[in-house]
Amino acid sequence: MSDWEPNLRQLRAFEATASLASISQAAEKLHLSQSAISQSIANLEASLGLPLFQRRSNGSFVTHEGEVFRIRVARALRRIEIALAAAAEAGRGTRGVAEPMPGNVTSVQISALIAIDEHGSYSAAAAALGISQPSLNRHARDIETILRRTLFSRTSQGKATTRIGRELARELRLAMKEVQYGQDELAAIKGESHGTIVIGILPLGASLLVSQGLGQLSRKFPRMKAQIVESPFEALLNWLQTGRIDVIIGTLRPDPLGSDVDESPLFPDPYCLVVRRAHPLCNVRHVDESDLRQYEWILPRQGTPRRIAVEALFETLKPRPTTIVETSSMGLTRDLLLNGDRVTLLSRDQIMFEDRLDLLRVLDFPLPTSSRVIGSIIRSDWLPTELQQNFLSILQELAKDAMPSPPEEVD
Repeated sequence: MSDWEPNLRQLRAFEATASLASISQAAEKLHLSQSAISQSIANLEASLGLPLFQRRSNGSFVTHEGEVFRIRVARALRRIEIALAAAAEAGRGTRGVAEPMPGNVTSVQISALIAIDEHGSYSAAAAALGISQPSLNRHARDIETILRRTLFSRTSQGKATTRIGRELARELRLAMKEVQYGQDELAAIKGESHGTIVIGILPLGASLLVSQGLGQLSRKFPRMKAQIVESPFEALLNWLQTGRIDVIIGTLRPDPLGSDVDESPLFPDPYCLVVRRAHPLCNVRHVDESDLRQYEWILPRQGTPRRIAVEALFETLKPRPTTIVETSSMGLTRDLLLNGDRVTLLSRDQIMFEDRLDLLRVLDFPLPTSSRVIGSIIRSDWLPTELQQNFLSILQELAKDAMPSPPEEVD
C-alpha cells in the first residue's frame, strides 16, 4: 500500500458515495455513470486492502475503516478545491480567455506541480517521479491550461514555480499529506504498521527530550517509523508549513510565527556560560565581567534566541569580547571549547551529556536572559494520527519531569 498514489477520481467517487450513502446519488453529483463510481470504489478498496462500504438494499454505508479514511479524504478534497479555485480566480474576467476549470485537474498533474516546486527543475522533477521529461512537460502545460494561470517560469536551471504555483503546490502537498495520514491509519487498523511521524529538530535542539519520547513511543507502537530532520529553524518552519514534516521540537521564538502554526511550551531550559573543565575561569569563585572579556567567545548564528541572549549579555561586557567563530553546530562548538580557553552560552539541556562526562563546566555568573523555552510547533489545522498524538502527549509528560521544582515555602 505504501507505493499506492492517490487517484483524485477514486477519492471523489469514494467521498461522494460516503457522504450520500448512495452510489446512484454520487454518480448524479459527479456527472458519472454508476458503473464508473462502482469501479472507482472497487479499485480504491483493492489498493487499500480494506472494505470501505457495506452494500445494502437501501444504500452503501461506510465501514469503520471507511469512516476513518473518509475524514482524511474529505479534508484533502476540501483543501484541493479551495486551492485550485484560488489559483484559478485571478485568471477570471480576462477578456477573450476561457473560464478556468479547476475540477478537471488530475492526480498526475498535481504530482507534477508538487515535484517541480520541490526539486526546482523539470529534469530533477521528472527523475523523482520516474517519468520522462516530455511527459512531465505535458502535465505541467495541462494544469496551466486548465487553471488559465502561469504556474511556472523559466530560470537558469530550466523552469520553476511562480508565486501562484508555489502557493498552489504548498496547499496541494498538504492535501496529499492528509491522504497519506489516512493510509497510515488504515495500515494501523490492519496491523501492518503503526504509522510514521516526521520530526524537525534544531542543530542545538531538545535531542534528549525527543530521544526519550521516541523510546516510549516505540514501546507502545513497535511497528512505527520516525524520521528526524535536523536543520536551522527557518528551513524547518518552511517544511512544516508545506507538509514535509509533522512537528518541530525546539526553542520557541519570541515573536509570533503566523496564524498557520501553533506553538506550545513544554519546559524552560536555563542558559549558562560554558567552558572546558580545565579552563582558568573554573578556578575563579565568582566570575565577573572583566574575567569574561579576557577570553575568546563562540557565538551562535544571528537571529537565534541564543544569540539574542548573548547580545543581551554583551551589553554589560563593553568593550565587546573577541569572537572567533559563529556556529550552530554542537559538534564544532564542543571541539572549540575542548581545545582552547574559550567561552560560549548554551542551555543546561544542550550540555547534559558533556556535564555528566565532566568535559564541560558551567561558570558561576548570573545572566540577564535566564532561559529559553522548549516547545512544540505544529500546523494550526493539523489533525494528528493516533501515533502522532501519542508522541505529543508523551512529550508533555516528559516535560513535567523536566520542569524545575517550585521553591519550598519557609514558615
